[in-house]
Amino acid sequence: EFTALRLENSDGCSGRLQVFYNGTWGTVCSNSITSKTVSLVCKELGCGDRGDQETPTLYGKVADPVWLDRVECEERSSSFWECPSSPWDPDSCDDLRDETHITCNGRRPEVPSALGRECPNATSCTDREKLRVVGGESGCSGRVELWSRGSWGTVCDDSWDMQDAQVVCRQLGCGPAVSALAEAAFGEGTGPIWLEQVECRGTELSLQDCWARPGDSGVCRHKEDAAVNCSVCQRRLPGCCSPYLIPALLPLCSCTQDSGTSPSNSGKVSVPVIICIILGTLLCLLLALLARQVRSTGAGHR
Repeated sequence: EFTALRLENSDGCSGRLQVFYNGTWGTVCSNSITSKTVSLVCKELGCGDRGDQETPTLYGKVADPVWLDRVECEERSSSFWECPSSPWDPDSCDDLRDETHITCNGRRPEVPSALGRECPNATSCTDREKLRVVGGESGCSGRVELWSRGSWGTVCDDSWDMQDAQVVCRQLGCGPAVSALAEAAFGEGTGPIWLEQVECRGTELSLQDCWARPGDSGVCRHKEDAAVNCSVCQRRLPGCCSPYLIPALLPLCSCTQDSGTSPSNSGKVSVPVIICIILGTLLCLLLALLARQVRSTGAGHR
């Protein structure tokens, strides 16, 4: 499973310790947390070489998953992910006072990347704020645009596929990707084309983490702008907005497409059809078991 680590605060170097697992951010229970564990977390996040474990003042039941408990880092451990722990479990601890809160002794340095670190209308921002979709109605479908070097630009559709769209939908905070669209399906953009030949595995947390060529070759034009169509989840059932949800189950989860989106809504599968498929599968399994029982009984009589 794809995993990641963060401290849930604006500076990224203090706050509640969280891990990303199975498509969801969750916290870590404080049982067995030592100074070695705290040190590894701070180093891994680029927030200094040590830190302090804070005592939470909040009371009440934990709302988010608490993925890990009894993380026991040893002196020879060189990474947080090498430390043994209890198995993954969303109900590791029940009280907010048991969550792990850490304050590191350093701050993240400003490191420029290929896409730049300028932020629209702010001195600092997250990768999520450097991505938007244009042309849809709900903010979950449209032409994909990235903020870099002081302006918004587009992404070329060369090699654009569902894995790339899945990463975009996750970064936007939308439901699972429904389709990856090409040839300026939501109209042609303006400005630079920042990325070409995007190759995501589908597990990245942001498009900026995917391999891609800089879009300055002049080969791509805005008529090839990439777009996505993400589902808009109403979160009526647990796990419905997970980016790993099977697209055929979207109707059962009240996940809908952006009403202003492009072509090809005809492929949607209705709820009755899905229910019939499930019931039919169960019926076939039951008949197979009955047939096996009849054969066993006949063999016993013989």
